[in-house]
Amino acid sequence: MAVADEGSRHVAESGFVERVRHLADAANPAFAAGSFLVPLAFLAASLALASTELLFYTHVAAGAVWFGFALIFPAIIGPTLGGLDEEASAAVNRTLIPKAVFFLVGFSLTTVLSGTVLLTPDLGLGYGFGGTWSGLALGLGWGLFAFGLAVPHRLQLSAYYETLSPDPDASRLESIEKKNLVVGLFEAAVMLALIVLMTGFRLGV
Repeated sequence: MAVADEGSRHVAESGFVERVRHLADAANPAFAAGSFLVPLAFLAASLALASTELLFYTHVAAGAVWFGFALIFPAIIGPTLGGLDEEASAAVNRTLIPKAVFFLVGFSLTTVLSGTVLLTPDLGLGYGFGGTWSGLALGLGWGLFAFGLAVPHRLQLSAYYETLSPDPDASRLESIEKKNLVVGLFEAAVMLALIVLMTGFRLGV
C-alpha cells in the first residue's frame, strides 16, 4: 500500500514530459497519438489541397466533437460516476480520463487552428471575415482552448491522480465533480456565444 501510494504521488509530482508519457501509456499510446494525428491530418490535407470547403467541414466537425464532449462530460458522465460506488468510480476514472484528455485536446486544437486559417485571409484560405466580430470569435475560441487546458483538464487530472491512491479521498473527488459541473456550465455559455457568432457569419448577418 505504501509503495502504491508513493508511486501515485511520484506521478502527480513528476515533470511535464513524464506526466504526459504516463498519461499516454494509461490511455494507450496508439489512441493518444491518433487523437492528435487523425483530426490534424484533415487540417493538413485541406491546406495541402488548398480546399476551403474541406477546411470548413474540418473546423465544424472538430468543433462539434469538442463542444459535444465538453458538455457531456460534466452533465452526464460526471454525475453518473458520482452514482457509482467508490471502487467502481475510481476504476472508470483511471481508464476514462487519460483518453478523454488526449481526445479533447486533439480535437479542440484542430478546431482553433482551422478556425484561425478560415478567419485569416493572409493565410490563403480565409473567408475574409474582417472586423471586430470575427476577431472576437477567434479570440473566444483560443481563450476557450486555453481555459480548457488550465481548468477542466486540470480538474479531471486531479481526480485521476486521486484515484491512483490506494485510498482515494471521496470528499475531494465529490468536490472536483461539483467544480466540473460549474466549469461545464461556463464552457457551455461560451460555446453557445461562439455558435451564435459563427452562425451569423454563415448567414451573412
